[in-house]
Amino acid sequence: MEPGDFEARFKLSGTRPFLRYALGVWPGHPWVDDVPAALAGLEKSLEAAGPRASAIGECGLDYHYEEESAAAQRALFEGQIEMAARRGLPLVVHSREAFADTLAILKSAGKLPRTVIHCFGYGAAEADAFLALGCWVSFAGNITFKRSEGLNAALGLVPEERLLLETDSPYMNPMPRRGKPSSSADIERTYDYAAAARGVDAERLALTVSRNAREIFG
Repeated sequence: MEPGDFEARFKLSGTRPFLRYALGVWPGHPWVDDVPAALAGLEKSLEAAGPRASAIGECGLDYHYEEESAAAQRALFEGQIEMAARRGLPLVVHSREAFADTLAILKSAGKLPRTVIHCFGYGAAEADAFLALGCWVSFAGNITFKRSEGLNAALGLVPEERLLLETDSPYMNPMPRRGKPSSSADIERTYDYAAAARGVDAERLALTVSRNAREIFG
């Protein structure tokens, strides 16, 4: 999201009672150019959202294109971790090609809020490190892609009480629709794949993930 833009977005989504919101600032230009202003804008949005705000994020680090200052990204991330802890809100973390720095920042935060590693994109060792911090690990449709052996190894080791599944809409459409925009209508294929990979019934897996989501987000 853009800092301070919640009210405009809320007008688009309306007052549907089943909707809750995660509000965060993406680690990209121009937000990293003025971290204090970005954090102030997020505070404004959180005030506007009130009880509709269920989490802070997604926020974190993205070193894939190396276009933004890593130091500024880290400052923006640290500010949102502090904000989540102060407000008693869960944290939704984006981490792309930035595992070491992401882990170090989360470790240095002291007592973490409830933390979800969103659209997990690493392997088993990295998943284990995040689990050791008490994080939940969330997998998207890319677990179904070819050459996803590391993701599948991670999927197999995450205990059921720490497991989430997601769409990452409009990205990560599970096979065989990879490359096309995804929506919530595509999540069933991700559940079917994950259930088969873990050797459990898909309905049982859905109940497990729902229970975990309620525990995190209330």
